[in-house]
Amino acid sequence: MKLRLFALFICLSFATTAVAKETELPDSCGDPNTKFDVTTQKSTAALPAPDTGKALIVFLEPNEEACLGCYTQRFAMDGQWVGATKKHSYFSLQVEPGQHHFCSTGVMRNTIAIRSFEVKTGGTYFLQARWIPNRPGAGSAYGGPMTEEEHDSQVVPGGKSALLYGMSLLDEEKGRYIIKSYEAAEFKKK
Repeated sequence: MKLRLFALFICLSFATTAVAKETELPDSCGDPNTKFDVTTQKSTAALPAPDTGKALIVFLEPNEEACLGCYTQRFAMDGQWVGATKKHSYFSLQVEPGQHHFCSTGVMRNTIAIRSFEVKTGGTYFLQARWIPNRPGAGSAYGGPMTEEEHDSQVVPGGKSALLYGMSLLDEEKGRYIIKSYEAAEFKKK
């Protein structure tokens, strides 16, 4: 019995790897093989102001139901992975002003979202990526139903099925309020 369970586990591991390898990511994402180790901790520091001549992007993940939201969510900007979050966390990044292209992926099947926008000097932007279980009433635990903006950012590879997953730009006041209850994500590439 134990041998059969072990064999099943190995087969599922290879099947998951095969699915991950066959999904081609959009140009705004990074290398599909890049993985992160993420830890979170309560943040006591205030969010920094943008450096002179720069803007601040705050990447956040609101998923918090049990361990369904415990997976690592990667974020990329202009084709390079810039960090990752895990369950109800955030990180920030100082960036040059201008047009930027963002990508977020989760480990769950075909969870890919892309979004582009103009970043202005001195601005602070809150970019949220989240998935919403496709079952009645589930969206309320995840910040409500999928918005039109999130729906428009979702990428579903041809011929594939996908979970509801999207990325949206939050109002700065709302973003600053939300992260007060979030933990800061610390990450390193594996």
